[in-house]
Amino acid sequence: MAMTPQERDKRRREKAERLQEEDLRLKVRPGTKQALLELMEWAGIEEQGEAMTLMIHHAEALGYHALSWIARHEIEAHRSVARTEPLRLSARKRTGQHLRAICGWAEASASQMIEALIHGVHALGRLHAAKFLTPPRHEISISPRLALAFDRKSMLMIQQDSGDEIVGPSA
Repeated sequence: MAMTPQERDKRRREKAERLQEEDLRLKVRPGTKQALLELMEWAGIEEQGEAMTLMIHHAEALGYHALSWIARHEIEAHRSVARTEPLRLSARKRTGQHLRAICGWAEASASQMIEALIHGVHALGRLHAAKFLTPPRHEISISPRLALAFDRKSMLMIQQDSGDEIVGPSA
């Protein structure tokens, strides 16, 4: 039987609470959303939240000095500018922490910082913007000590159950 909308909402809220997600609703100028959609197209990303999350994590990893060349224009809020385009970001705890850190560096609100990141990364062009929109790749390395322990344990298991041994053809 299909879930009711209330059941789906309850399930979504429970998952968000378990993952410590924050629901950020941002209002930006209309051109910002268009720039974000173009960035997503360049990178082959389908979710707006994924694109914004990647930019936040990459910018935070580069540190304070990165703001000078990512977000080159002034980050100011002007009351006369209509901010009508909504953006929504469900940010997990770490992403929220990174966004707050970046906002602290620039003394800007989350909406202002996201807008500055989008326009700054977009201004870098397709080639350089890709660096901010690619998921980080984790390098996995196994220490020689762990490899040796695994090898020894594997040999022990083979000795205990002789049916798993490979017996070559007899001559």
